Amino acid sequence: MTLKVLEKKHNRKGFYCGIVELDNYIKQYVSQDVKRKLAVCYVLEDEDANVIAYYTLSASRIDLNDIPDHLKRSLKYPEIPVVIIGRLAVHIDYQGNKLGQILLIDALKRIIEVGALIGNHAVIVDPINESAEKFYSKFGFIQLKDSKRMFLPLKTVATLFGIE
Repeated sequence: MTLKVLEKKHNRKGFYCGIVELDNYIKQYVSQDVKRKLAVCYVLEDEDANVIAYYTLSASRIDLNDIPDHLKRSLKYPEIPVVIIGRLAVHIDYQGNKLGQILLIDALKRIIEVGALIGNHAVIVDPINESAEKFYSKFGFIQLKDSKRMFLPLKTVATLFGIE
């Protein structure tokens, strides 16, 4: 299995994770988002270039008032730059093998690398269901105010990887 940027050669037709929205995204919409530079999609492929897992990254911003009070004290701007892990899914045949964790760690490492080049205060995720919420909570993501979105400061991510 190899993790790389989505290419035309990747077979997405057989992808099935059990969540229609995530299945449809990789099969029907991801190419448009990539072409329009709205997201970059990373896929875990098998030896036949079948997509067995994927995630997307996009740049964004959040309103300072959405951040929990104890985390926004030193922030002065009304909007804060973030990277969104927009979608993260694992084919049903591969679930339970920690591939979601592997994808998340890979995404966080890439976000740290980008953070060295471009201002980025945090990582945002939009959990699709309660199970996804629990998954992200295990890695330290916290709920944003009045939202289902979850937030992890880049400083916390850097600490996880032993980077100052």
